[in-house]
Amino acid sequence: MLAGQPKYRQAVIRRRWKLETYHLIRDCHQKYNWKINLMCKWAKIARSAYYKYFDTKREPGEREKRDRRIEAKIIEIAQSNNSLFGTEKMTMAVNRQMPDEKPIYHKTVYRLMCINSISSQKPRYKKPKFKHTTPEKIAENKLKRDFNASKPNEKWCTDITEVVVQGLPKAYLCTVLDLYDRYPVGYAISKRNDVALVQTAYEQAVKTYPNAHPLFHSDRGFQFTRAPFQNQLGEQGMTQSMSRVGCCIDNGPMEGWQGIIKEMRVVLHPQVVSYDELNASICKTIDYYINEDPQKRFNGLTAGEMRKEAMRGNIKNCPIAPNHRIEGYWKTIKEKKIREAKKILS
Repeated sequence: MLAGQPKYRQAVIRRRWKLETYHLIRDCHQKYNWKINLMCKWAKIARSAYYKYFDTKREPGEREKRDRRIEAKIIEIAQSNNSLFGTEKMTMAVNRQMPDEKPIYHKTVYRLMCINSISSQKPRYKKPKFKHTTPEKIAENKLKRDFNASKPNEKWCTDITEVVVQGLPKAYLCTVLDLYDRYPVGYAISKRNDVALVQTAYEQAVKTYPNAHPLFHSDRGFQFTRAPFQNQLGEQGMTQSMSRVGCCIDNGPMEGWQGIIKEMRVVLHPQVVSYDELNASICKTIDYYINEDPQKRFNGLTAGEMRKEAMRGNIKNCPIAPNHRIEGYWKTIKEKKIREAKKILS
């Protein structure tokens, strides 16, 4: 049972076994009048530890008191969001909500989550299939996978995703996301994946930030390749950029954000029985993401807190951490191409 389990989980399982043994010894002593020393010896448990566990007059130490406070906060957060957070997010959330405590480390949170059988509950989605369309107008990929932004409203990206609940009409979500702080500057929800959906999300973003002139990146969906939409971007002083055909990673942050929101919605609002409830659950999930979901890249701040700091002029540089696995993958590809070129030349 312990084989293959993480170290802290093994410790938690052993602790549970020990507590169950304490209660078994007490029950046998009360029911059959068996000797406690003998049972402790058989169970290979220190008799002092047994008496200490059942000593009601014993005052808990400072560490135990602190653990109890942290444990109560972890349980409170887990109950409020249906165990949405894993260890990392839970650690950031606990530190945000307990500012008077000393810094709480992830190992402490992981240990207490294991004790209380709290773990992240996230579903996985199959990628939907979309029909290919002939674009009216296209734009160059000017973003070129440079997803870092030095200030708000420098780079926006957008996309449409479908939210599916069995037995209900599909909900289509179009979002305009600021790459600086992953903040949704505008979004719209509709039963139809059409031009009006994109127009509503775009107009909401422009209404909120009328003086913004960002690089506007999207895929080659028919809603974004229309000449009127491109003219609209030009009038607003925006530069249009588009992903290449079949390269969803060109719009990676937007794709990833949509997946996060859909996973969060299922956990936060698992029971929806009508389209209106589905629509409301998406809005509530986005609001939760903005105000309650701490981000590691922003040192525990939420996207909303990061946006407020930036709007006050306190612009922070939070570059995306390098992904060594992806870097190694592209390095291997590059080396392979060099070897093939040398073979051709030789």
